[in-house]
Amino acid sequence: MSRASRAISNISPLRVIVFTGTISMIIVIAGIAGFVVTQQSLLEAVEKKQACYLDLVDFRGKLLEFRVARNQEKSEIRGEEVVESEFKARCDNILVHHQQLVARMQGAGLPPFPSVQTTLQQWPVMLAEENLEIFGIELDKSIEKAKVASKEASVRLVVINEFFLLFILAVLLTLSIIAGWMLHNNYRQTLIPLAQLVGQLKLLNRNIPESIRDTAEEMKKDLTITGHSSDIAQITESIMKFCSDIDAKNKKLDEIYVRDEKTNLYNYRHFKEHLIIDIERAKRLNDRVSLAMIDIDNFKLYNDANGHLAGDKALKILADLISSQCRAYDVPSRFGGEEFALLFPKTDTGTTRDIAERLRKIISEHPFPHEENQPVGELTVSIGVATFPDDALDWPSLITNADRALYRAKAEGRDKVVVFASMESQVTPG
Repeated sequence: MSRASRAISNISPLRVIVFTGTISMIIVIAGIAGFVVTQQSLLEAVEKKQACYLDLVDFRGKLLEFRVARNQEKSEIRGEEVVESEFKARCDNILVHHQQLVARMQGAGLPPFPSVQTTLQQWPVMLAEENLEIFGIELDKSIEKAKVASKEASVRLVVINEFFLLFILAVLLTLSIIAGWMLHNNYRQTLIPLAQLVGQLKLLNRNIPESIRDTAEEMKKDLTITGHSSDIAQITESIMKFCSDIDAKNKKLDEIYVRDEKTNLYNYRHFKEHLIIDIERAKRLNDRVSLAMIDIDNFKLYNDANGHLAGDKALKILADLISSQCRAYDVPSRFGGEEFALLFPKTDTGTTRDIAERLRKIISEHPFPHEENQPVGELTVSIGVATFPDDALDWPSLITNADRALYRAKAEGRDKVVVFASMESQVTPG
């Protein structure tokens, strides 16, 4: 994935929606404002041209009235001065309307009306019979031009309205396409991953704590394979971190639950669970399970002479030596006090005796602090060994018989390994 693609995918869908909506609103508002201004300008132009057209028609009517009135005056018998005075007044009235009409046509952008650049005294000559005919023809041409210009302005107004309608439809269509694409993209990058995430969390709720690690791994796999929105990626990463923290704390709790605090060996609870499971498995598979019980010789004297902190340190050293001689599937445990239990699945008596003898020798030869004050000058252990089903038919009997072998080792002078099967009689040490 390119850097640009990653940057786009990291943009929040909400930001995209807000940004797109803002840009769309700006475009729509700008389009409406432009349309209103343009429409108002065209509407004013149409109104001016139509008004000029009507004024031209009205002016033509005034010229007709002027011609009719002049012809009547010629047929009437009246004083020459009176006739001339009335004719001059009508000419002045026509001139005033003509000047107003020319100014309006210039304001409306129409072709100039034939403007006669004459003085007030010359105007009556322009309205003479032959000139009036020419003037009327020019006026009809101007009326036709004003009519055409007014119609064209109306057409432009209709066109701009249609263009604005198409613009609005185009904007709505574009917004619909963008909204559809965003909904599809949001569904693909947000809703589908969210549904998958919810499904995984439901599974997690049904299988806590076993499924926490698997759920985090699945979420990590989904996050790298499929495309997610930045919001879903942040939520998924937060849940993954949460699951990792829970898994780490569960591991720590498991260690606390199954480990002995002083020696870091397995505790009695964990030892007992494994012993019962291994015995049942051995029954089904016709196999053997061996147990070695270990007790530190004269450890009370060591504690009394050196203190409990020195005793705890000696226990830790001894536990490390025991762990070093165990196989991966063996279960070294602290049984209680200074007594330890070594569970050997799928192991016969001979192999267990060899391991126990080697361990006894290693412990005897290892230099412990202050061991010179012990009765024999060194810290030693006694070990009792028993095997299922040779020496016991269930797990309580296996512990009991291994303990009996341990007591025999202590009774025979300590620093020994005794196998229960080799005991000719049961002796309980005092």
